[in-house]
Amino acid sequence: MVSVDLGLVEVEFGLFPVAEGAEGLTLILFVAWSLLAVLGVRFAYYAHRNMARTDIEVQATLWVLLRYAGALAALFGIAGVLEVVSSLTFAGKNGLLLAMALLLALSLRQIHRAGTGQAAVLSASLDRGVRLAFAAAVLVYVAFVGVTGRTAATATLEGLCAAGFILYGGGYFQAQTAGSRLQGTMLDSLVRHLLPVLAFAALVGIVALAVPFGVAPIVVLHIRVVFVIMTATALMTATIKLRQNLATL
Repeated sequence: MVSVDLGLVEVEFGLFPVAEGAEGLTLILFVAWSLLAVLGVRFAYYAHRNMARTDIEVQATLWVLLRYAGALAALFGIAGVLEVVSSLTFAGKNGLLLAMALLLALSLRQIHRAGTGQAAVLSASLDRGVRLAFAAAVLVYVAFVGVTGRTAATATLEGLCAAGFILYGGGYFQAQTAGSRLQGTMLDSLVRHLLPVLAFAALVGIVALAVPFGVAPIVVLHIRVVFVIMTATALMTATIKLRQNLATL
C-alpha cells in the first residue's frame, strides 16, 4: 500500500477488493470500469465533433445530450476504477449511470422529434412533468445514498429510476421506428444503436431491485458487472456509428 496525503484526506493506493475474498470479481470489475471509462470518453468526443459539424438545431441538441451521456459513462468508470485501486469510495457513483441512462432516453425522444416532427408521445405538459420527475429522482437518489449509504431503500429507488428510463426511452423508440420520416437515414440507424446502450445501462440499476428481496449485494454485484460490460460493448458500437456519421459531414 502507498499512502498519499492530499491535504484534506489521506488516500491509500493498492488493491481494494469489493468484498472479502472477491479478488476475482474485483479484477473483472476493474476491467469493466476501465473499458467503460475509455469508451465513454471516445463516445463523448465523437458526439462533440458531430455537434460542431451540424447546423440543424434539433440535431445539435441531440449531440449535446449524447456528449454528456458519454462523459457520465466515463466518470462512472473512473469512479469505479478509483474504488478498486485506492481507499476512495463514491457511494453515489451509480447515480452517474442513472443520469447517463436518462440522457440516452432523452436522446431517443430528441430523435423521435427530428423524425416525426412531434415534440412528445405524451402531452407536452405531461412529458415535461415526467422529465422533471426523472431528473429529481436521480438527484434524490444521489443525496439519499450519500447520507444513508447503500441500503435496500436506495436500491429500490435506483431500480425504479432505471426501469422508468428504459420504459420512457423505449416508448419513444417504438414511436420513432413506427412513424418516422427518417427510415434508412443516419438518425434511424443511430436510434437502433442507442437503445441497447440504454437497455444495458438501465439493467445495471434494475438488478438492484433484487436487494430488497433478500438477495445478497455481492450476488447483485456479480450480475451488475455483466451488464456493465454489455453497456461498454454497446457503447463501442454506437461510437462507431458516430464516427461513421462524422465522416459524412
